[in-house]
Amino acid sequence: MERLKSENYLEYVERVNQALLNHHINYQEWCSSIIGDSLYGDESLRRCSLFFNKFFDILKNEGISKLDKESLLKMEKIKSDLEIEKLKIRQKNLETQELYRWQSKNELFQDRIVEAINNLKPLDSPKFDFINQVKSDSTALLCLSDFHAGSTYEIKGLYNEVVNKYDFDIMKSRLWELLRKIEDDDLIYDDMVIAICGDCFENILRISSLQKLREPVIDTVIKFSEFMANWIIEVQQQLLIPINIVTIGGNHDNIRPLNSKNQLEGENLTKLVVEFLKLRLKDCENIKVDDYTEVAVKTIRNVNIMFEHGEDKDLETTMNYFENLYNVTVDEIIAGHLHRPETLTVGISEFGDKQITRVGSICGIDPYAKKIRKAARPSAYFAIYDENNGKTWSRNYYL
Repeated sequence: MERLKSENYLEYVERVNQALLNHHINYQEWCSSIIGDSLYGDESLRRCSLFFNKFFDILKNEGISKLDKESLLKMEKIKSDLEIEKLKIRQKNLETQELYRWQSKNELFQDRIVEAINNLKPLDSPKFDFINQVKSDSTALLCLSDFHAGSTYEIKGLYNEVVNKYDFDIMKSRLWELLRKIEDDDLIYDDMVIAICGDCFENILRISSLQKLREPVIDTVIKFSEFMANWIIEVQQQLLIPINIVTIGGNHDNIRPLNSKNQLEGENLTKLVVEFLKLRLKDCENIKVDDYTEVAVKTIRNVNIMFEHGEDKDLETTMNYFENLYNVTVDEIIAGHLHRPETLTVGISEFGDKQITRVGSICGIDPYAKKIRKAARPSAYFAIYDENNGKTWSRNYYL
């Protein structure tokens, strides 16, 4: 059924259609002759052929046997549109297959992580009998943010002095120093909430990130998660109190191609940290790990505190938005992101001021902060909330 040189496309299609009616060709040959490929099954093509039969009957009734130039161009456009649709179908099929492959790899990857974690030596934790029994009707809140684990850099000052040096070992030493300072204060509280406010990892958001990384990001995820599990155990062993872990994802934790905008907000490496901690600390009866969330609202001693990473510059608007969204009153919003501590009063709450609290970073000044002329010492935020008086004490621990 090859097209003759003397035939226009409509004449050729009519001849192919007649060959089908005469049972000289089958439906697949009919479709392949008309559009160059066979897209559907026989039943679908049979229905298509009924349309063509009706189409040619109308043409004959209208007395149309040949196409003028304008009509021919229209028919060519129809043919082109059919080819485009065919390519779209092929592309969708490829995308679907790629999605299935990605899902299967992702599930296998998760299974391997779970298997590897379960094979690790269990972590020891104090039993309930050893938990501090002194009751103060107060809860401690420790906020950590912007670890940027995986970063390796050195910032020098005007006289070539080292202003800030950072790598994974320095990150660990700062967290141990933080624990020592908390112990030295020797304050009394019944339990503790540890809030991790995002940017656990450097990840690859810009070219400068690549310059600071010394190992694959996923390797850092595993190292960081294992260290934090051990560090939290040590915090409990030293303070002898129940601990609740709240973890928020940050913009650097998002999985996204270099220099691109975040398209899949749910794809966040901090999810792995949360699941890692849950598995590693599952036998620690006095340590509770909350599910991963992008924004969390927790009530600590009658004070509603919202935790988020803090990419929005106007956190007061963010506070109002989530108050309306969740139908709750937010007494304080705590966020990181800016790498510097600050507190702003934006209203009045039942137990005092309605506050916005920015948490400093564990990493301190880095090359990007220096570029935008922002600098602050590495620090963590600590506060105590009383049952009847709200927040009664707070400080920044500089590391």
